[in-house]
Amino acid sequence: MTQREHLPEVLPAPPESGAEVRPVAGRGTSAPDAVPGRRVIAFLLAALGIVLLPAGLLALGLSTVPGYFTGWAVGWIGLAAVVWLVDSRTPRRWPGWALLAAVPQAFVNVLFAAPTGLISLVAVAASPALATLACRRFAQPAKDLAELDVEIAVPLDALGSGRLLIGRDRIVLAQTARGSGGRVRQALPLAELVLAQPGEIGGGEDGWWPLPGGAGIRLRRGPALRLVAGMQQWIVHVADPQLVASIVRRRATAAWPLRTGPQDSAAWHRLRTWAVARMTTVRRGRQAQAYPGFRVLLGSALAVFGSMLLTTAIGRGVGDPVLWIVAVVVLGLGVLLAVGWLRVRRRLDQAELHQLPPGSPSWGDLRPDHAPIPNWRPFM
Repeated sequence: MTQREHLPEVLPAPPESGAEVRPVAGRGTSAPDAVPGRRVIAFLLAALGIVLLPAGLLALGLSTVPGYFTGWAVGWIGLAAVVWLVDSRTPRRWPGWALLAAVPQAFVNVLFAAPTGLISLVAVAASPALATLACRRFAQPAKDLAELDVEIAVPLDALGSGRLLIGRDRIVLAQTARGSGGRVRQALPLAELVLAQPGEIGGGEDGWWPLPGGAGIRLRRGPALRLVAGMQQWIVHVADPQLVASIVRRRATAAWPLRTGPQDSAAWHRLRTWAVARMTTVRRGRQAQAYPGFRVLLGSALAVFGSMLLTTAIGRGVGDPVLWIVAVVVLGLGVLLAVGWLRVRRRLDQAELHQLPPGSPSWGDLRPDHAPIPNWRPFM
């Protein structure tokens, strides 16, 4: 591969050069400067859903639930609370931790404290709902989002097209998966950001912005955001490109470098082949998109069930080795699935950042005063 060639695996690529353009007046952002009490209200709602509500409902059955099962449910509530605090920079995962806290207490109350304990089933729906409200409060559009080090999800301004996940150190393009599977998400390292340019696409015909690997973004007339980091370039439709551009620019000033991936084409091919295989499965005899995140869901369910069996064996002094063996095997399998998901997720993060192999030329015309596509008009 020479300096002016792309590998066949990433084609088709956008044009290498575009026409010179001049900025036009934009409509400006309508977002407020700040959302009052954003962080406090979000954390209070999340704490209510993950800790206070499950713990309060668990207290309903203290007089009838065996102590060892109460301790088991308290342990899961505590674990969910700890994981939530550790994962506090990713609010979109908070509903999952709320569900992890709510299910064990609902199980023991329904099993030992019915009919009064049936009210604890409310937490199975209410706890994730409160965590979802907390997530939405945290991500409510405003200019102060630029100063927060939490991941925010910005919906793409097209029905069913996906969203931008803007984290502390990178941006992920999470598109709605279609086709025969094997689609790996695209990511840009914020430490290498050189351009976050709001603008608009004129003209009446729909267009297409290719992404490395054969994927792409459907374009239409309307406001859009152009992002350039390293040799990569995106054009995405968002409702408020000026606001998103200001958030991205501010976060880029404090981002940590993330480029610790393949150093040659052979290593890049191995990483890409592995990532595509991880994102491919078979349904009804046909290839389809895989979702590795289901591993952690299944692992959590198995861990809860296995720990429940183990608690039963310990609390009741069961001498039958079969129950002990089943409990340990199920619990161990749940832990292995969760740990395996973490390992896969970490390597997928690298593959998402390295959609272009080392030494690739630029993905289209990266110059800020040149249009990467026809009818592109940057805002002043």
